[in-house]
Amino acid sequence: MVLGTVIAATGCAPSASSGTFESDNPASRLYAIHRAGLDADASAVVPLVEQLESDDPAIRMMAINALERITGTRLGYNPYADRTERREAIDRWTEAVRKGQI
Repeated sequence: MVLGTVIAATGCAPSASSGTFESDNPASRLYAIHRAGLDADASAVVPLVEQLESDDPAIRMMAINALERITGTRLGYNPYADRTERREAIDRWTEAVRKGQI
């Protein structure tokens, strides 16, 4: 009975390929980030910058890779740096987007 419930619950979940940046499912969010990078989707820059704040290092890594593919720069962001260094780089990203430099 428990196995049937688990199968039914997971069968109803959306696939990762239908994910968005706001998805609760990390696989779905990673798919959206990856897709934006592959498509060089400039309209995804703002949500990608928001992903740089994630607690998940995989999401941060994919987001900066997508941003670099779209914009040609990392603005000094290192997804594995300590929180303070990441915050400084995120502030650079935010300022560059606000000023229309990105």
